[in-house]
Amino acid sequence: MNIYLFDFDNTIVKLPYEETIEYLDNDDSLNPELNFKPIKKTKDDYLKAIDYDPDGLFLILSNRNTVVKDSLINLLGTFDYIFEDYYLIDSDDRSKGNRVIKILDKYPNCTSIKLWEDKDKHIKSVTEVMKDYPNIKLEVVKTILTK
Repeated sequence: MNIYLFDFDNTIVKLPYEETIEYLDNDDSLNPELNFKPIKKTKDDYLKAIDYDPDGLFLILSNRNTVVKDSLINLLGTFDYIFEDYYLIDSDDRSKGNRVIKILDKYPNCTSIKLWEDKDKHIKSVTEVMKDYPNIKLEVVKTILTK
């Protein structure tokens, strides 16, 4: 089984505001009326992956808090994204690597992970965790925003 993990902020959409944890953890930060700009390369990759691997598992791996999950699902729907599950922050642990462990515990048949992410610290966190899973192939697509 292949797992496709997508970050949200500045990976699926370019944020129309500066990132602050306090604001990101509010439903207002995901109001579809804000000027979110979809990132075309990520959308193209998403569509190619679904076409190539319709049985793959498509998940959100975001450092948004679980309190905004419904608003996040709603906003993603406006951009025609559908995910099977959402791995958001539900405690003080902000490590994406630790959430990847939870994903792999839930899906032990995983043979590969492809991660779309814009922040080096999160890429490093996941890369470090994956060293403990040498039989699972990891591919990282770093999102680079242009001004």
